[in-house]
Amino acid sequence: ISGYTLTVQASDNGNPPRLNTTTVNIDVSDVNDNPPVFSKGNYSVIIQENKPIGFSVLQLVVTDKDSSHNGPPFLFTILSGNEENTFQINQQGVLTTTAALNRKVRDHYLLHVQVADNGKPPLSSLTYIDIRVIEESIYSPAILPLEIFITAFGEEYSGGVIGKIHATDQDVYDTLTYSLDPKMESLFSVSSTGGKLIAHKRLDVGQYLLNVTVTDGKFTTAADITVHIRQITQDILNHSIAIRFANLAPEEFIGDYWRNFQRALRNILGVRRNDIQIVSLQPSDPPSNLDVLLNIEKSGSSQYPMRILLHKINSSVPDLEEILGVRIIDVFHKLCAGLDCPLKFCEEKVTVDENIMSTHSTARLSFVTPRHHRTAVCLC
Repeated sequence: ISGYTLTVQASDNGNPPRLNTTTVNIDVSDVNDNPPVFSKGNYSVIIQENKPIGFSVLQLVVTDKDSSHNGPPFLFTILSGNEENTFQINQQGVLTTTAALNRKVRDHYLLHVQVADNGKPPLSSLTYIDIRVIEESIYSPAILPLEIFITAFGEEYSGGVIGKIHATDQDVYDTLTYSLDPKMESLFSVSSTGGKLIAHKRLDVGQYLLNVTVTDGKFTTAADITVHIRQITQDILNHSIAIRFANLAPEEFIGDYWRNFQRALRNILGVRRNDIQIVSLQPSDPPSNLDVLLNIEKSGSSQYPMRILLHKINSSVPDLEEILGVRIIDVFHKLCAGLDCPLKFCEEKVTVDENIMSTHSTARLSFVTPRHHRTAVCLC
């Protein structure tokens, strides 16, 4: 507690007694009784040889429970292990190289480091930094091209996370950094460390081509990212077909089944592959199952008669299951289950909620779709 405020009252012995009050402020000054503390008791660092002089090896984080005048600025000192003066620490706690590292000359350093606070007298703490020097990067990173499909109900997409770029490197200790073509940074951005791709707000319907690079500090590799923002209308929703798969997650469907399913439907229906589009993906009830809402177009953006499509798909369910190796629970356009509708004469309303957008991403494909709701009314 850094201070107290007391209200003191004095009263006399008269009849009636007279009294008065006053305020007493007590400030408690800080004594330097807490040493600065490293965030870790000791550190282990792996660094590749032949890094440029001044390379940042480690950021040391220090805290002190005392007040500010007994804390920073901190004084960092390397007590031992730095006999060749290969490293230095600035007063912000950044450990950098002052010479080129060669693992054939020396592949291990153990630095004993002290930090002292600004108190009088100063207090200090110690830590060890274990540094191992390994061979420099010899492999280029590999990055996969990514195709992203976004469903927008309207002429714009509101923005958000739309996928993750996948890159690998055979050099075990390489750290990969992602970047985007600066010309597209007003519309998109990419997480430098994780490869997460974000679309900013107010993106028009259409196609966008992005160039993303990944570097390990020595080698740089690029890949093309294609973003399709497709508009759906209420008419498209009214003519959509829902297919329910058993025991299938959205990412599993996209990565392992979607392309084969698209090709199989193309052959069954006699349409082009690109005429078969996903409108929405979401877990069904129970959540282990998957609902896929599809739109199937003719050339000229008109829909095929539902009766024909449903008949062809339903009669081909056994063939689809055999091709895919997954069970199809149902294919429906009219959701009349549970209604007192003996002749199945019902009207279905399909709506989407743009406020609930889900991103399902794999290494090569990503789908961003709204949540859909289907309700039915009996017209008998």
